[in-house]
Amino acid sequence: MEVSVPNPIKLSFYYRIADQLITQANQCRNEKKITDLYWTINRYCSLVSIIARHQSYSTYSSEEKLHHSKIREEFTKELELLKPQLGCISLSERDHSSPNSDESNVSKGNIGLTSATTGESCRSCTSPSSTFSNTETVCIVNIHLVTQSFPSPTLSFVHDMPCGSGVSHIDIADSTREHSGHSYQDIHISARLMDDFMELASDNTKQDVETCGILGAFLKDSIFYVTTLIIPKQEATSSSCQARNEEEIFAIQDEHSLFSLGWIHTHPSQTCFMSSIDLHTQFSYQVMLPEAIAVVMAPTDPSRNYGIFRLSNPGGINVIRECDERGFHSHQEPSDGSPIYEECSNVYINPNLRLEIFDLR
Repeated sequence: MEVSVPNPIKLSFYYRIADQLITQANQCRNEKKITDLYWTINRYCSLVSIIARHQSYSTYSSEEKLHHSKIREEFTKELELLKPQLGCISLSERDHSSPNSDESNVSKGNIGLTSATTGESCRSCTSPSSTFSNTETVCIVNIHLVTQSFPSPTLSFVHDMPCGSGVSHIDIADSTREHSGHSYQDIHISARLMDDFMELASDNTKQDVETCGILGAFLKDSIFYVTTLIIPKQEATSSSCQARNEEEIFAIQDEHSLFSLGWIHTHPSQTCFMSSIDLHTQFSYQVMLPEAIAVVMAPTDPSRNYGIFRLSNPGGINVIRECDERGFHSHQEPSDGSPIYEECSNVYINPNLRLEIFDLR
């Protein structure tokens, strides 16, 4: 049974993501990248099915709904035409549709979502593995440097990174490795991302107040590159953080047409874990983009100072989707025996990425 749920994330934002996927699909089609095209339009069709379950869908613009309904119909036909062209590529591996898209209720999250912008070429990318591999493949990434800042140049700064060093895989313990049956696109993050975020969060951290930021990424040759960090206006306590003035974040996202690949936040005096509120926030991101990650920075945790997490799929996704509670609360264990969230095994540190930070506070 499909049940509409209260949703703090505006329906217009879901349509922003859908428009991004249309743009991405057009680019893949023009560049004749069949595999990426299949992935993109499949993800679009899944997202549109989720949009139809949003609480505000019935009152939303009929013109907008009809527009995307027609595109979905065209994309569904194109998917069937693309399948024979994929050849030996397993469609089950390429099917990265949104979690349980045929049943999903739309997000029950607690943080504003968005993304934004820029980077420079990555000259070598290691193949994914459980440990760092010396096997390298060349991938040329052409990225246009963004020179215009929002809302003003004084609120944005850019780091130039050396290009000689290589990409390294973030290794994780076998006990915490992702056990989901889904395959995900690889993710590259800037080597400066976490350190620079902690520097910007330092004043709050000293006062035992959380800080949050949004991760912006673009997709190129089946890899997501996180090249932008947005620090929104926000309200926070020692155990929570809420983004405000989301229109400012959306303006950056719309200008640069990049994906919202998750979020980063601090636990100033707590250990490195995902709280119940964090899990609902992560669901907001992951229901729209299954690759979305949650980076938790815990500077006082003696065992580890950061973690990169994702809800298990389908186990954790199902638990959070069915939970209507708010605030801090307990969750039942997933019925499939998996943990409710896991560490990500598809994330790489890339020192060749250019990082741009927008601090909107």
